[in-house]
Amino acid sequence: MQLFITNFKINWDKIDIENSEILDQIRKVLRMKIWDTIFIQNNNTRFEIEITNRNDKCFWWKIINEYNFNQKTQWNSIAIAMPNKWDKIELLVQKITEIWIKNIYFWPSERSIIRERNEKKHERLKKIAKEAVEQSWWRFTPEITFIKNISEIIEWKNIVVFDKTDNIESFNDRKFNKEFENTLWIIWPEWWLTENDYKNFRNNYKTISLWDTVLRAETAGIIASRLLKNINLI
Repeated sequence: MQLFITNFKINWDKIDIENSEILDQIRKVLRMKIWDTIFIQNNNTRFEIEITNRNDKCFWWKIINEYNFNQKTQWNSIAIAMPNKWDKIELLVQKITEIWIKNIYFWPSERSIIRERNEKKHERLKKIAKEAVEQSWWRFTPEITFIKNISEIIEWKNIVVFDKTDNIESFNDRKFNKEFENTLWIIWPEWWLTENDYKNFRNNYKTISLWDTVLRAETAGIIASRLLKNINLI
């Protein structure tokens, strides 16, 4: 069943969808008929709705089920040093949304090639995240934020840096528990983090080896998200 994230109006057990792009997709691509159903969601409420009538221009919908999703007050967040290409950022947003991390931060490390936020590309990332939620049937859309300096968000209770160093502790999800609920997880850029990058963490961090091999920055972000999912904190 298709999920759409969009605004809509509710009138008793009826829903009015005004998004013409979605209606065109339902009409021309999905070719939906009377009694066909979809999911539609706005904020934390999802409805299963059914077509009760339709013509060439309009659809009439009836609510079948309602699902309310409660968000936790604390969430794990990933801060990714900006990679060297925007398509890598798009890939990261898409896959991390499907896996699910609440907050995705991008920041320019000392070795980052891309250093500035681009308004049009930021809007495109939000659209990619929305489409990833629809595709994966996940409950929430992540917050995607560009920051100029990692110092802006290091007031977090816990900071864990994923690094490539051989002589540091390997990641083991059994060692992480509720004390890491409010944690900022740092992902490296191409050519790794520098000593100056580490100075921004003010010695208030733990360093964990993410993998046995050298991972690309975008691979590291995806693998880290999947591992964090296994902690059952998010």
